[in-house]
Amino acid sequence: MSEIRDKLLKEEYRSKENLKKLPIIALLDINEDEVELLKGFQLETIEDLSDKWSDHYDKIAKKIPKERINSWIAGSRLVLVEEKEKVSAGAKIVMVGIDNAGKTSLSIALKHRSTLSSLFQKLYALAPTRGLLREKIDVFKMDIFIHELGGQSIYREDYLENPDQYFVGTDIILFVIDVQAKDRFEESFEYLKQIINVTNNLKLKVPWKIFFHKSDPEYEIDKKSLEVFESITDYMTNNCPFFEPAKDMFRTSVKIRSSILGAFSHMFREISLIQEGVKEASQKVVEQLKADFFGLYDYSINVCFAQHSEKQELEDLAHNAYYEAIENIDKLREPFLRIRRYTLDDGTNEIFILRDLKFKEDRYIMALLTPDEEMARNLDQDAIQEIIEDHLKDWIEFRGYARFPLD
Repeated sequence: MSEIRDKLLKEEYRSKENLKKLPIIALLDINEDEVELLKGFQLETIEDLSDKWSDHYDKIAKKIPKERINSWIAGSRLVLVEEKEKVSAGAKIVMVGIDNAGKTSLSIALKHRSTLSSLFQKLYALAPTRGLLREKIDVFKMDIFIHELGGQSIYREDYLENPDQYFVGTDIILFVIDVQAKDRFEESFEYLKQIINVTNNLKLKVPWKIFFHKSDPEYEIDKKSLEVFESITDYMTNNCPFFEPAKDMFRTSVKIRSSILGAFSHMFREISLIQEGVKEASQKVVEQLKADFFGLYDYSINVCFAQHSEKQELEDLAHNAYYEAIENIDKLREPFLRIRRYTLDDGTNEIFILRDLKFKEDRYIMALLTPDEEMARNLDQDAIQEIIEDHLKDWIEFRGYARFPLD
């Protein structure tokens, strides 16, 4: 009997087959009066709730708190995915690219919680990855297995000749390109084509991500490089059905750690089964707090579980401010609060608020950007935590489940 059934279904329904036809009363956290109300909207089975909830959500929310509705929706979706035996509490990311592209540096920078100088000391001592380097990290209570494939030519041949040993079971493929190695663009592009070819032959239906790495602040990409990158984009678009350039390409640099944080946060949120609900809940937090940005970060690994902002530049500002702050709060065990003013290029001010939160035994860091100086001066920390809990607690409960394979 699966963990998901134990957590989501009443005992008498846990051993049933054809879960999608189960009545909604089978959900653990619902009563008969609530079920009767849902029946009035032609929502009678687990499948109905999972597939048709959006048609009636606003009307139902007038009679039942949205937090309870969100919990049922998440529960019904997870139950149906479990029935297909495609859900897990983990995910596999394969990180690939030619040698010296910077794959190992990305993993180290993701987890590093100290100054840039100490990070560079670690990076200078790195040796080339030999063969497969497998690493497990805990993100949002989900086990993420990063499989870094060494990029030297002797190893590449093995990946291409025996792709099933390396790529089967993958949730995301991440290809890393060193933007400063202009003399190796053609080699990198050819390797990318080969990897796409073998994964297509395996009929893998997984998202692809491209990291244009070592995009340091002082480095300017010339016209010739841009032409190569455009060719890569066109090739990816035409040969990878689940690749979207607008959301699947990133410029990263260990000198701008927020670029790495933002890219990996995007990836981890994407493989979370409940991402759509988290997006909506985060937007509601922003609206209720009258903030310009809200983010909820995993305390141990730096990535952002939930976020919302209407402006990309404010997301970038918040991620940068977060990294700057955690260099000083890493070893603090007591509750902390950080408030700092930032002046934007247009002369407006944003107040950055950072504090730790706890949901049961799990620790998070909340970040806010708000133009409201009075709110920042008279911050009601308990009220803010209550607002975040109201909107996000049900999604946090299920945050550890990975996305099922794409159709």
